[in-house]
Amino acid sequence: MKRIQQARKQFFPQGIDGLLVASMANIRYLSGFASEERNVALLLLTQDKQYLITDYRFGEQAEEQCHSTTTDVVVRDRARESLGQLINRIASNENLKRLGFEQHHFMHGQWLALEQELTMETKPVADVIERLRRIKDSAEQNDIREAARIGDQALELLLPKLRPGVTEREAALMLESSLMQLGSEGLAFPTIFASGPRSARPHGMPSKRILQSGDLLTIDFGAVVNGYRSDMTRSFVIGRASAQQREVYALVQEAQQLGLDAVISGTTCSEPADIVSRFLCDSPYGRFAGDGLGHALGLETHEKPYFAAGDDTVLEPGFVMTVEPGIYIPGWGGVRIEDDVLVTASGIEVLNSFPKELIEL
Repeated sequence: MKRIQQARKQFFPQGIDGLLVASMANIRYLSGFASEERNVALLLLTQDKQYLITDYRFGEQAEEQCHSTTTDVVVRDRARESLGQLINRIASNENLKRLGFEQHHFMHGQWLALEQELTMETKPVADVIERLRRIKDSAEQNDIREAARIGDQALELLLPKLRPGVTEREAALMLESSLMQLGSEGLAFPTIFASGPRSARPHGMPSKRILQSGDLLTIDFGAVVNGYRSDMTRSFVIGRASAQQREVYALVQEAQQLGLDAVISGTTCSEPADIVSRFLCDSPYGRFAGDGLGHALGLETHEKPYFAAGDDTVLEPGFVMTVEPGIYIPGWGGVRIEDDVLVTASGIEVLNSFPKELIEL
């Protein structure tokens, strides 16, 4: 109920008396209804009520998941009533005059078709619910903390299986299987698993490439608990590390620690990014440094704000962010180290416990 009240407080500044929510993450945040599919529900929030609009495929699920005291589930008969007609009917009952809609979460064609049917004035709005989601309450923090713990444990189970002759896809599948067995609801995002020269691809998907002695290996993955996600990256060497591999790894590790030290409540998100960027740019590998330092994390893997130049969002206790500097050298390989951190009044809590020193497999 508190989240809904906070959302309604945004109506007056936005000049609206109702909000049509299309983001599935925002719908889950406000109502409890959860689906990984897009466009299976809308949430219509008014000054007095909240309506979860779906169809027969999700009606029973919505009744089960939605907060019954705050959300009315409306199962639309698609053969007899269009979406626009249904919204008009609710708007008339609620005396809505100006309806806000999440401009970044409707497909352009979808909104144009819906808008033609609506009889009330509409206004595009952005990040109304996302701003509320920035500060995680204790339950949300615990879910992310547990997702991070599952990730730590799954990676620990994988390491003994990483050896020359195993393909990237085989290894990624073993990691994902462990995540599920340990209690993850799914994958926070498609697992990034890249070895050898392919590790220079920041988002390299698992391939048929066979792990070889001397390879750099980057693994970026996450677990999901009650919809909340973790996001961790570790880099390894198959066999003995070369001098250059050790040098690049040490540089990234130092950069990551600088970033962690700079995450302080009351500073802007651009400050840690600027500190790490200056450090890496002054190194011999500066031109290979990745842009930005990290992002917020929660019901979605990539949330606002970002640790990036120009982001003046002020960090507050309850923010959960990633800190993930990297060096990516085309044709040679790359290194990235990433942790999830909770901003507190006195500093940060690093939610990952997996070691960060260079591990030779």
